[in-house]
Amino acid sequence: MLMGTMPPTEVYPSERVIVLVSCVLSFLGSSLLVFTHALWPELRTRPRQLLLYLSLADLLSAASYFYGVLQDFNATSWDCVLQGALSTFSNTSSFFWTMAIAFYLYITIVRGAPTGTGLLCFFHVMSWGVPFAITVAAVALKKIGYDASNVSVGWCWVNLQVTDRVLWMLLTGKLWELLAYVILPVLYILIKKHINRAGIGNTFQGGANCIMFVLCTRVIRTRLLSSLCCGHYGGLRQSSQRLEGGYQDAEPPMNTQAEQTEAEFAST
Repeated sequence: MLMGTMPPTEVYPSERVIVLVSCVLSFLGSSLLVFTHALWPELRTRPRQLLLYLSLADLLSAASYFYGVLQDFNATSWDCVLQGALSTFSNTSSFFWTMAIAFYLYITIVRGAPTGTGLLCFFHVMSWGVPFAITVAAVALKKIGYDASNVSVGWCWVNLQVTDRVLWMLLTGKLWELLAYVILPVLYILIKKHINRAGIGNTFQGGANCIMFVLCTRVIRTRLLSSLCCGHYGGLRQSSQRLEGGYQDAEPPMNTQAEQTEAEFAST
């Protein structure tokens, strides 16, 4: 029996609930990453700038998956194609930005090579441009559509009626996912060896990033707790100390880009 003629796979309510909750947590986690980036300008280092773009991709990914599972498509329709296109673009972009962050850390920490706007522009072209081109081609060639939940959990992706569905499954996500699973461990092992210290499914990417880069990052965690619990009191106490002691903060020594990046990576 051909895959395109297979009956729809039954998705149980418990499975939908789990995926919907995962999407919500991912959305909230990505939103928190964006919020902390906007709230504290002094923490906008280049690695966290790259993390911001990853969080934006994860926001769109979580929203598109949430709509697809909630809608429970049973045929190819305009909103099915739109949802499939958005999830394809955002999920593929997320894999590209994840690898971009790893490459940036490797270049700056291990190689110690200087980075500038040229590298960031390259990351933008690859991480936004390539997924956009793939998604436009898939939609134009009518490869995105209803997949009967045979390769998803309720959302639309590659239409299983097309003959070259395996090729488009690779191009619209699986190829980049497999590459990420191979490249990321190698890069992070090299980084870990260099600095002598110590990367979830599609619907929880934003939540995982939030745990790693917000809740497990001491500086961000401290500032969040301070602003939520005792920000006002801390501000008054700091002002009082300055008035009583009359001290002036010494200007911190300038660190190289590699040292700054290495220190931030180590703090996570």
